[in-house]
Amino acid sequence: MKTRCIVIGICMLVGAGKAAASNELNGLFDARSTGMGGTGVAFLDSAGAIPTNPALLEQIDTFTLTANAFLISSQPERPYPIYHLDASGRRYRTYETIRSDVEAPAVLPFLGGAFRILDRVVVGAALYPVIGQGTHATYRPAPDEFPDLEITNDAGLGFFEGSVPVSVRILDNLSLGLSWRVTYMTQFVETVQPGGPPAGVLLDVNNQPLAPEIKVTGWNFSGLQAGVLYAPIPDLRLGLSYRSKVTVDGEGTTTVADLNTGLPMELPTRQSFTNPHAFRIGLAASLLEGKLLLTQDFKYLMYAESWETLETTTVRNGVESVNVRELNWTDAFNIHLGVEYNVSDVVSLRGGYILATTATPEAFAQAFMAPPGLSHLGSVGLGINAMETLSLDAAFAYVAVSSRVYEATPENAGAGYYASYAAQLALSATYHN
Repeated sequence: MKTRCIVIGICMLVGAGKAAASNELNGLFDARSTGMGGTGVAFLDSAGAIPTNPALLEQIDTFTLTANAFLISSQPERPYPIYHLDASGRRYRTYETIRSDVEAPAVLPFLGGAFRILDRVVVGAALYPVIGQGTHATYRPAPDEFPDLEITNDAGLGFFEGSVPVSVRILDNLSLGLSWRVTYMTQFVETVQPGGPPAGVLLDVNNQPLAPEIKVTGWNFSGLQAGVLYAPIPDLRLGLSYRSKVTVDGEGTTTVADLNTGLPMELPTRQSFTNPHAFRIGLAASLLEGKLLLTQDFKYLMYAESWETLETTTVRNGVESVNVRELNWTDAFNIHLGVEYNVSDVVSLRGGYILATTATPEAFAQAFMAPPGLSHLGSVGLGINAMETLSLDAAFAYVAVSSRVYEATPENAGAGYYASYAAQLALSATYHN
């Protein structure tokens, strides 16, 4: 019975790791987009258009190549159960918000190119991340009874894609695009096994925490993305993009110490991870004889359909243990605003803002989920036309989301503040001719 409980608990830990995906990172593929509040579905003219709206490739002349580095450093916080002793020596539990360590910047690269093979046809290819998130938190679960017991939780999740698009100009002011997407997922979670008193975590015979290490990877080859670019008048462009849902069937192992022997054991682990259907629509309006560009995007992500539950299977001694965890995520949306002003033929200044909802309900907020509530992002950027065929772009953005959950439920991490703060830097270079 004890072994079965441990396996079920491990399944729950695997589920917690994926939850970081409930917020997508915006402006990953092009520093111009980053500086303009993650907009781009109606105007990007670099290879960064490939994962944004493949129909935009119609805007290139003969060839374009874009390399982008997106750096992010984040600091999440969430409540943890902490056990104390009162004056009479009786044990009681509180929820205390712990802010994670500031992460070293993670670098998320993009590399893509496109080539016009016919007067009306452009093809391309790109490699890029879709999601890249992680957390590292340290806390003391029972400072009165176990003052030397320190817990460290680590988790990371990455979705990466390769995409092959084609854009076709149907009319002089109307283009359609379609991309085939190949998706790779990797995840690791190293965190303690939850438990009851005296420390809130499961301890072995030496009062050391049981800390399973989970690693899961998988592939999906069925993703598609479609896009439309329409210019009703020369100074107004409208863009529409649809990205199909991708479910990656992950497989890997869970490494954990046996409570009776202390020896490590590996349990085969299976779990499916989903990146949901996503719709994006936007506009780009040129004013002041092309010196001023105003942009707006709206993105809708269908998490409710994709993340009602999370099913995890582990295998020990040939016997499968299946855990179904209720998530009840909600659909999320982003509102993006951007502006670009061409100071001269060489220098452009940019700014942007994003208002976004997260998919996490308060009753299901967990350790590695995006916090429930609204997030706000502000960005600034700079563009330099270094040469006739080379443009350099840089952007900085800061995003914050914070909310307070007043009621602890069996499905959330407890009452308290859930938040995440992140600084982002994007640098890109685009060659075009």
